[in-house]
Amino acid sequence: MGLDITHRKSTLKKPEKLTPSHTNYILESEFEGFDVGLDYFHNCIQNIDTPEILETIIFPKKENEIEEIKKFLSHVNHFLFEKDKENIEKSLQNFISKNQLSGNLLHSWETSEWTGFYIFRTKKQTGFYFEEIGEQRKGMNNLFWTRFSSDDIHNFTKKEDFEHAFKCVDFYWDSDTQDDVEQRIKMFKENFVDKYEPNKSWLSLSY
Repeated sequence: MGLDITHRKSTLKKPEKLTPSHTNYILESEFEGFDVGLDYFHNCIQNIDTPEILETIIFPKKENEIEEIKKFLSHVNHFLFEKDKENIEKSLQNFISKNQLSGNLLHSWETSEWTGFYIFRTKKQTGFYFEEIGEQRKGMNNLFWTRFSSDDIHNFTKKEDFEHAFKCVDFYWDSDTQDDVEQRIKMFKENFVDKYEPNKSWLSLSY
């Protein structure tokens, strides 16, 4: 946990990867936490492709952990167990065929306890795509919070917000050297301040 600062920029270009796990877009229906209204991004608002999950399937890696994983993933309805990847693939295709889900898209992910699959399709919704231009983890002094401490706003669009954040880049970790901080300052200027574009850029803060 801790502060993550990302320079995001709205764009008309659809992301190369768009899955339920890669959602570089903001919907009109979900627009919140900004210091401006949606119309600020009017140049990039359009009907965008968004993933719609039809089914989620979880394959636990250990049979004796199925019940525990079911409790943890209580929102998931389908849990199947197979001993190897070949049988997982067969079981998955059987599920797709049995439930008449052929022709949809498939996205997989893996943890130490399970392999998961999303069966999904895309649908059009109003919103805009965005790309990530720069990122910094922590590395700010206390002056940062005098401007950006808020319970409601965590996306800041003004050029002066970027400039204020730039002035706050500082020593943070005990191991920081002068060279570390100078490099941090250099990268923040290049990836945040210098690449700022009005009506497109915003500072996204997460904790």
